[in-house]
Amino acid sequence: MSEELDALILKTATRLFGEQGYAATSVEQIAAVAHVGKQTIYRRHPSKESLFKTVISELGNSFLMAAAPSDEMVSSDPLLALRKTMRMLLDLVLCPETLSLSRTFIAEGWRFPDLVDHAGAHIFDPLEELTCKLLTAVSRAGLLKKTYDLEETSRMLASLCLGGPHQQMLFGRRILLTARDRDEYIDHAWTAFMTGILAAPNPDHRGGMS
Repeated sequence: MSEELDALILKTATRLFGEQGYAATSVEQIAAVAHVGKQTIYRRHPSKESLFKTVISELGNSFLMAAAPSDEMVSSDPLLALRKTMRMLLDLVLCPETLSLSRTFIAEGWRFPDLVDHAGAHIFDPLEELTCKLLTAVSRAGLLKKTYDLEETSRMLASLCLGGPHQQMLFGRRILLTARDRDEYIDHAWTAFMTGILAAPNPDHRGGMS
């Protein structure tokens, strides 16, 4: 029951923070919508800031749990592991929950820079580290044309596959709404990017290129 209550509080807080923004959402509102006592929330989260940071941390953890490939896949086909991760992350960054919270950061980040820093440390940084880790595995497998700055290259890949579509959706453009649209976008972006950095087509890694 305690775990269910924790999940209910976080789900309600996530929705209200996304819909109303950080400043306009109070612990009292969250308690009322979740049908729990205000003190029930404060026993778990000593302040609204603490609750918001937990929402962000949980979102980042959920991204990593959903998108990180198995060690076996990374070992056997790092290129395919990287591609599948980009496709999974595309779904996650375009989900309504992520977009709502992103709008909160944009609208109120200048007022609450500590919260934006927390989001960077618990969402953006771990995803960049995951992408870099997978691209490093691709490099170690000898699949790149030359030695690249892997951190910078992984950021470029993430920007193309994830950042562009995320930004378009934030601006209100309803793009990549279906799974097929997203598959086709990743296919195009992946082929365009990998054509520049891969050493040569390798029959053993056709899954990563398709």
